[in-house]
Amino acid sequence: MQNVGAVDLQQRIGVLAARIHAATAELVQLTAELDTDGAWAESGMRSCAHWLSINIGVDVYTGGEMVRAGHALEELPVLRAAFAEGRLSFDKIRAVTKVAVADDEEMWTLLALHASGAQLNRICRGVRRALDVDDPRRTGDALLDRGVRVWWRDDGMLELMAVLPQEDGALVMAAIEAAAHVIATEERRVPSHDHPQLAADRRTQPMLRADALLRVCEAWVAADSTTPVVAPTTQVVVHVDSDVLLGEAPGGRSRIENGPWISPAAARWLSCDADVVKVTERDGLPIDVGRVRRLITPRIRLAMQCRDEGCRYPGCSVPAARTDGHHVRHWHDGGLTNLDNLISLCRFHHRRHHDGRFEIRRDPSGDFIFMTSDGVPLMDVEPQPASGRLDLSGWADAELARARDGGAPFSQHHAVSVLADGSVFMRAAAAAARAAPAL
Repeated sequence: MQNVGAVDLQQRIGVLAARIHAATAELVQLTAELDTDGAWAESGMRSCAHWLSINIGVDVYTGGEMVRAGHALEELPVLRAAFAEGRLSFDKIRAVTKVAVADDEEMWTLLALHASGAQLNRICRGVRRALDVDDPRRTGDALLDRGVRVWWRDDGMLELMAVLPQEDGALVMAAIEAAAHVIATEERRVPSHDHPQLAADRRTQPMLRADALLRVCEAWVAADSTTPVVAPTTQVVVHVDSDVLLGEAPGGRSRIENGPWISPAAARWLSCDADVVKVTERDGLPIDVGRVRRLITPRIRLAMQCRDEGCRYPGCSVPAARTDGHHVRHWHDGGLTNLDNLISLCRFHHRRHHDGRFEIRRDPSGDFIFMTSDGVPLMDVEPQPASGRLDLSGWADAELARARDGGAPFSQHHAVSVLADGSVFMRAAAAAARAAPAL
């Protein structure tokens, strides 16, 4: 028998959870409204989720899920009401809004109230896959799902997940298995007594495949890459009718090779981190072709990327290898190409800066400061401290957020089959009803 203290603790947790769910429902609704409003983009933020990551402390993925779920709930009033009442958690809402539509949301609401969070997530994932199989838009188009995702684990290991069409997957596996066979054969010929864990009979098949993948990559690099490249640059061929790139004729016009006429500001952005070839013209005819001018040398680029470790815009997670080098004081205005005047910006934020969405300055200590166009530092955003504990007045039902089935066992395959069929039936019936002529 549980003691009174444990029961009281569980009651308090249940009541507080329901209140937090209801508060989160309001927060999710507001994030969707902010996304629609578009005010988050005024200072060059990449997305509303990016704004949320800076201003309320969630990561970008969670912020994106809040925005997505908020928009989905605009068309799902039954689920929205259950969320606002504290009966459903955000985890349940973001799972169920990936499958529910207005025609079947009552069925999904009933399931969400009865299932545990883990059960609901598994069911929704299974039904989503089942419905995708039946979607005629996806039939035979496996290329839509292809991709390789990578992330660094907390222990420093790199983890990869690849999703490939059948024929491509077979080719990749053939290469890996062939390399694994060669590696296993080599180890059998030269056993390692000092490191027995490296012997072929001690390696698992996943270990051999990992070594084989590395062997394939090493072979490709050795065969096709002769010079290490820190980061790609772009060679820009600019046709100008004056020294517009040097700022000596700011009203002059310029155009990109085989491209349109562009503004001086666009020419400056293109030449900020590129190999520039200037073709000077008079009356539309070339009179001089300048040499390639490399603005940022490989050594400076490497030092800049090591220092910045990625795009320096607040909250941006683009890695260093995919960033441009930006002159804080522009090269054409006399800015030097050195580390003190260079900063890494991803392509998105590089463009936004040249569009005037935000400014970059250096403080007396040499740190870079990002400012809005009206001079407000982007990082000076501090959440207001909560005043005391969350108000629980009017909240007394500790069972409100509890799964009605209490996490009872269920058949995953049966649940997915029934719910997928039910969704298809209800959506078809609703579509037929809408198409039927009014009597």
